[in-house]
Amino acid sequence: MAERAWSHAMEKKTAGTNAKQRIYMLGRFRKAVKWASLFSQLCSVKGDSRTSLEAEAYASYMKGALFFEQDKNIDAAMINFKNTRAIYEELGKYGSIENQLLCRQRIDEVEPMIDFCSHKLGGSYLQAHELLDTANDLLKAKMEAVLSETRSQQAASMTEFKWLGRTFPITNAKTRVSILKAQQLERDLSAAATESVAADKKLAIFDKIFSAYHDARSCIRNDLASAGNAEDIKDDLNGLDKAVSAVLGLRTIERNQLLVSIGKSKFTKHRDEKNERTTKPEELVRLYDLLIQVCLFSVTSSF
Repeated sequence: MAERAWSHAMEKKTAGTNAKQRIYMLGRFRKAVKWASLFSQLCSVKGDSRTSLEAEAYASYMKGALFFEQDKNIDAAMINFKNTRAIYEELGKYGSIENQLLCRQRIDEVEPMIDFCSHKLGGSYLQAHELLDTANDLLKAKMEAVLSETRSQQAASMTEFKWLGRTFPITNAKTRVSILKAQQLERDLSAAATESVAADKKLAIFDKIFSAYHDARSCIRNDLASAGNAEDIKDDLNGLDKAVSAVLGLRTIERNQLLVSIGKSKFTKHRDEKNERTTKPEELVRLYDLLIQVCLFSVTSSF
């Protein structure tokens, strides 16, 4: 029903509309939103977490299109379009190649709408951005539930961890999920390196990576404590713990390199803003000291 109403609305829009046809077109858009919203509500009750999230993205896109066509509440259109994009960006990180391509296609469809909303909002864009942050908070729990579910499914096939040519078995499901989460965040970080992503967002990704690897090490330590006298199991767990610790040290070095880069840019760049803080020489020295300490620790801890 939603698709039928949407199709009728798009036909009227494509054909060009007079006042009467525009009223009819908006009515079709409203009906599409109504049925899409009901579909989303039904999926939230009867469907799994991924299906529910996909239905929510579908309903958000419909709502955004209605607000956009009404040309009265572009802020709301922006929020709904960005919610749609955020959902498909997360869903596109997992699953088959076909699923990733489909999510990428959905993102490509909504991107021009977001750009146009940004252009129309002009000075009021900041307000829309603040509203979006609030809306995203409501989506985070749902998206994390889907990602956790997907990680758990992928973890079932993850049996080992490789580091420096050595392979370490992973038998604990919680350890697998934590390592998978860290590896996905590492891919996000690599993608951020090729895009114009703000440094503070990169630092936030590093923090999440550290948290995931620390969770993995905590699980490994618990397994070690309960391993008793099983020397083979303890050897595997100790090796896995050292490997995860080594990766953690490498990511710490990369994070400190980013901090040094940020500090150097603030130190060397002349700024006109009176209230903007610049890096003092001693702060830059401290950052280099921290970087050297982490490098030395990683070398002495390697095996």
